[in-house]
Amino acid sequence: MNWYDIIDIERYGDLMNRNEARAKTIDILLGDQNPNADFYASLFEKYNYGDSEMTPISPAKMGNVNINNNVVITEEAYKELIKIRNITRQTNQEVAFLIFGEEKPNGTVWLDTVISTYQPSARTSASFDSINGVLNKYVRDIEAGEYNNGNKQIICHGHTHGTSPVSDNFSFGDLISYVEFNNTHPLFKNRQVETMAMLMPPSGDFNFLLYENNPQYEGFYTFPTVYLRHQDGTAEELPAYQNGNYLINTNTYGTR
Repeated sequence: MNWYDIIDIERYGDLMNRNEARAKTIDILLGDQNPNADFYASLFEKYNYGDSEMTPISPAKMGNVNINNNVVITEEAYKELIKIRNITRQTNQEVAFLIFGEEKPNGTVWLDTVISTYQPSARTSASFDSINGVLNKYVRDIEAGEYNNGNKQIICHGHTHGTSPVSDNFSFGDLISYVEFNNTHPLFKNRQVETMAMLMPPSGDFNFLLYENNPQYEGFYTFPTVYLRHQDGTAEELPAYQNGNYLINTNTYGTR
């Protein structure tokens, strides 16, 4: 799917196409600047499915975001995410969704609105076709100043994975899509609106990811701390990068 079909950005010019996003992702994972390039190269060598975009990419060697950037999911949003996860568990089909929210002054990532319109399909991969219009309107509303409350708006690009021996991991294609999505609008590319990603794997983890496009720190960064905020104001920590098979020989996920 082409993200340029989602947001009407023809007037902005060609910011980045999928082939360019693919080349960028390869450089991030396998370039000389990455001390873990050999680890990622081993994944491409071991898990050769014919289509390299299906190659599982373990999060276990990725860095973490700033310690202040905890993710907080409201109870309403959490319930919607559980419904989405249950659809995949019942059908083994990937389900696409978006989460809207904002970054609080203390760095907290506050996510409160989940958008998904699942439709049964013969496809097993996630499709955003049915929620394109909602995303387009949200971006237009931001441009029009509808969310000028002093906090940076956040758009989280999410999907589930069905069950397979490696599906707790991101795929190479997932990472390409995150880079591509970050480059589909100047508000995203210039970080006036923050984009991030979420994968809900079969393990039950709540795995959020940031593509950092600052050349000095460019790469993929995980959010190790995720909370559910109950309606009564209490908080409960949710598992993030804890329960899955992340394709690395270590008993502790955080070992890098």
